[in-house]
Amino acid sequence: MSLSQETRANKAAAVTIRRYQGRKVLNKLSKIDACGGCGQRVLDPDSGVIYARASRGYVVTIGLVRCGRIWFCPECSAAIRRGRTEELKTGALRWLAAGGTLAVVVLTARHNRTHELVRLCNALWGAPLLDASGAPVLDRSGRPRRAPGAYQTMLTAPAFYGRPEATRTRKDGSVYVRPAQEGIRHRIGYAGMVRASEVTRSEENGYHPHMNLLVFLGGDMDGTPAKGTVRGYFEPGADQLEEWEDWLRALWAATLRKADKEFEPSTDCNIRGCKCKGKGHGVMVQIIKSGDDEALIEYLTKVQDGKSPADSIRADLDAAGAAAMETVRADNKTGRGRKSMTPFQMLYRLWDIEVAGLDPDAAEGYGSAAQCRIWWAEYEDAMAGRRAIEWTRGLRGHVQLDGDDSEESDLEFVYEPEAAPLTGGVILTPDAHGAVVRADAEMEIEEVVRGEFYDSVGDLVGTLGGRADHVRVVTAEELAEAQENLAGRVLARREDRKRQALIDQAEADRAAIERQDRLRKKLAGMLGQLVVTRKATT
Repeated sequence: MSLSQETRANKAAAVTIRRYQGRKVLNKLSKIDACGGCGQRVLDPDSGVIYARASRGYVVTIGLVRCGRIWFCPECSAAIRRGRTEELKTGALRWLAAGGTLAVVVLTARHNRTHELVRLCNALWGAPLLDASGAPVLDRSGRPRRAPGAYQTMLTAPAFYGRPEATRTRKDGSVYVRPAQEGIRHRIGYAGMVRASEVTRSEENGYHPHMNLLVFLGGDMDGTPAKGTVRGYFEPGADQLEEWEDWLRALWAATLRKADKEFEPSTDCNIRGCKCKGKGHGVMVQIIKSGDDEALIEYLTKVQDGKSPADSIRADLDAAGAAAMETVRADNKTGRGRKSMTPFQMLYRLWDIEVAGLDPDAAEGYGSAAQCRIWWAEYEDAMAGRRAIEWTRGLRGHVQLDGDDSEESDLEFVYEPEAAPLTGGVILTPDAHGAVVRADAEMEIEEVVRGEFYDSVGDLVGTLGGRADHVRVVTAEELAEAQENLAGRVLARREDRKRQALIDQAEADRAAIERQDRLRKKLAGMLGQLVVTRKATT
């Protein structure tokens, strides 16, 4: 192994350890049940927990629940963002190869330490709609509806999206036909966009939520981007792109001003040499016409626990507009001292201070342990239920990609390593694995398995307070059988839950019908009594 390869391997190992430490803190800190059990809760007690060496040399742990929360879990987030990055790069490079154009857009809001994260998020991405009783309003699919934020307003504004033909009947009976009107999207060939959102926190300015967009342009659309098809490709003119950028800048500032005047970003700048070129710091647009700019695409889905975060909107735009666009993966970087940190770095700081016993001045990030806990609670409350990476409807089809943005597909990325060919390993009972978890010794077990010292795992579990005879060494063939049995049991339980959910729903529907019948009978009785009373009085 060369020195550079060894350096990369050491960095990767350090990042892996850091994410493990962050998740251990998350297990105890989070109010989200799935996060509390991520990497600890056993999927199937009868199957136990498998620690196995993959044919490529890394270790996989099979049989544990994963939360799949991209906002909150350092380990799940890394797996999901890696998968989403490859997905996005594939779609983007296909679009460029076909003759399309891409635009990287960074959208931010003005913010300071006095602003609550949830208010900033509501202004950017919308707030939950509540009925008169305070309960969430649901859409047809049963999901909570949201009042639109600045992002949704940007997508649906008539000036951008255009207006379809409309027919109206006047009071005098005459018919008025309003002709269809093209919007800016027609002139720039808009086919859709991918939104990748993130949050950082600086000591000076507090929380900083913002969006990185990859916008697919230059598509000659037959129909709408959501339901139509791409007939061909063209290169948007400079005047049309400038019209779009100017409109976006004005709309973005006006929409955030309407939400809260304090959130309105600047629309001009007097800083000499600034990347915004005097246009202000709320919107940055950069055009991509070549696959050589692959780093620009990769920037959008960088892993939050590693990027070097900006301590101001202008600095973030500078980073986004840099030529390399952060070509080194974010998970190999750290925050810049006390100036700024990502939410995951709050977890790492808590590990440093409360578990490793480091002096706070030597720990990653900034703030006391108590402050980090408060900041994390605010972050968790604000970001729960929000999507981090989202494709607009129809875009996947335009670049010949399957899949969706659901939490279920996120979990596929999380569990994907478990499908690797295995060469050998061990199976721990839930009790044995519990002893490992309590001792924070999962990484030690992995190291022993990586070295193929399988017989030593039982002894290690014994030193941790577990029972050595609750560890079984297994061959590759036995591992394959164990995986198959585990998958069968998990699938069977999932199907049982689905059947039970259908039964419960049917019971709920039947009960609702019975209540309606009783109410109708009661109303009919009351009306009948009212008729009798009126006849008697007349």
